[in-house]
Amino acid sequence: MKRAALVLAAVLAPAWVAAQTPVDQKRAAAPDAKVSIENLSGSVKVTGWNQAEVQVKGTVGDGGELRFDGDEKQLHVEVEAKHGNPMGIKSDLEVLVPAGCSVSVEGFQSTITVAGVTGSVSAETVNGSITQSGAAKGVELQSVNGAIEVTKAGGRIVAEAVNGTVTVRDASGDLQAATVNGKLLVTGGSFERAHLESVAGGVRFEAGLSPRATLGVESVSGAVDLLLPAALGAEFSISTFSGEIVNELGPAAEKASKWAPGKELSFTSGSGGARITVETLSGTVNIRKKQ
Repeated sequence: MKRAALVLAAVLAPAWVAAQTPVDQKRAAAPDAKVSIENLSGSVKVTGWNQAEVQVKGTVGDGGELRFDGDEKQLHVEVEAKHGNPMGIKSDLEVLVPAGCSVSVEGFQSTITVAGVTGSVSAETVNGSITQSGAAKGVELQSVNGAIEVTKAGGRIVAEAVNGTVTVRDASGDLQAATVNGKLLVTGGSFERAHLESVAGGVRFEAGLSPRATLGVESVSGAVDLLLPAALGAEFSISTFSGEIVNELGPAAEKASKWAPGKELSFTSGSGGARITVETLSGTVNIRKKQ
């Protein structure tokens, strides 16, 4: 049986290889160029480097061709269909760009990775994960079915998924993160503003807040865990319709009404300054001291 499988693989391999077209093209690019990339199916890996050019490597699937055009300030990379359904053209691209440029990536059934880019990064896909790492100045990532990861970005950060976990690590600035079915995790870094939303997944916030920061969390059925420094100065406003509230930084919660199961908690820690609001429908809210 094993020998038959090897013979079959040997017969099929040449056809598969022939269906993939290798590509390797370069164009000059300014340090702050805008680079847009479209690949509906497959993968896109973008890496920032110190060269004054954009290089596109990888393979283009059968029925597709690589379009790579533009000038030094604005370049466009796209897998186009010569014939057939463009969704069926599975291509894997590696794109090297000047580190300071701005990058936008669009996919459909595509996995997207961006690393080492210090300009702005935007990426969206329907079926696939999106991963960003490095000191990007502004990030906007959106996926329907797939996880999203943001690491060390700054400025305005938007990370949204429908079915997938959203993870933000060691970031800073203004954060807007949301997921419907999945966990939402924020660890490390420090924020001026953060707004977190989840429907059926839990929310965990274990990051720093500036003295006048605002943090808002909304959840339907997922638990909310806030791990905060004991010395944090903040004004808290917490409410839940049918969940519990556990507070290690101040007083216990009280029932909002003797006729309803809801609980509310308002208090000030330290000398105040930051503003923290949490609203849940049935999820438990845990306010804990960060160790």
